[in-house]
Amino acid sequence: MGSFIIRRVAQSLIIVVLIAVTVFLVLRLSAGDPARIRAPVFARPDVIEQYRRDFGIDRPLVEQLGSFFLNALRGDLGQSFRFQAPVTDLILQALPKTLMLAGVSLALSLAVAIMLGSLAALRPRSFWGWLSSAVAAFGQSAPVFWTGAVLVLVFAVGLRWLPSGGYNGPSSLVLPAIAVTLSILPTQLRVLRASMQAVLKEDYIRTARAFGLRERRITFVYALKNACLPLLTVIGVDIGYLLGGVIVAEVVFAFPGIGELALVALNARDYPLIQGITIVTASFFVIVNLLIDLLYTRVDPRIRLERS
Repeated sequence: MGSFIIRRVAQSLIIVVLIAVTVFLVLRLSAGDPARIRAPVFARPDVIEQYRRDFGIDRPLVEQLGSFFLNALRGDLGQSFRFQAPVTDLILQALPKTLMLAGVSLALSLAVAIMLGSLAALRPRSFWGWLSSAVAAFGQSAPVFWTGAVLVLVFAVGLRWLPSGGYNGPSSLVLPAIAVTLSILPTQLRVLRASMQAVLKEDYIRTARAFGLRERRITFVYALKNACLPLLTVIGVDIGYLLGGVIVAEVVFAFPGIGELALVALNARDYPLIQGITIVTASFFVIVNLLIDLLYTRVDPRIRLERS
């Protein structure tokens, strides 16, 4: 148990460091100079150079990278070029709303996948089977930004039932959460449906039916518990898609979270802020996957950590 956790934590740290280095190099080697963006339009070359010195981007790349990691180890992700505020404070202000949107979207997608997938597995040729296939096909083909735009046109502009953007309470979560849910639902729905169909053919299910147990109890107590095991693996994979979908949804709906902050940072070539957001999102991804690995060993006794 201990050796497995140490090994997985070490792997996670290596992944986060490699992602941070990659983003650092891509930002420095890409077009666009944050000093020219921040300086006045007709600024003299010496003024632009002063901005570069103030931002610390006039130093060699190796020195900049070393300073960034040394400061990050102390919890200091730097000073934002655009907002002139600590990156850590900016991220902590935006992160709760992003996690709230991601949590609501994940919970909604799991609830729909479990209920609709179970009904479709029980009656594959019924309305539920058709609806499951239609929802999965639509979610797989429709990108988040398109779904979000359609939801705004219908429910915000047309019917005026919900706000079109921003954050003014729980009602502001509805449209972004639906858009993100539809993007991650197809995989969960198909996996749960296939897993449920396989579990319903197991010997212990036939034995339960032979003993006269109710079909509802067999399905939602005995079969569903084992059919949900593959969903844990799917959730670990879907976290990346979930974060990507949340970021796009935040931009479409002007939702004040990490996604909107990242867009502003990219447009301003705000290196410290982009790097900070990258490290936080990458760390969240690897931590969730580590927790899922540990949870899997709890819910499925056939798996042993020593063999992982």
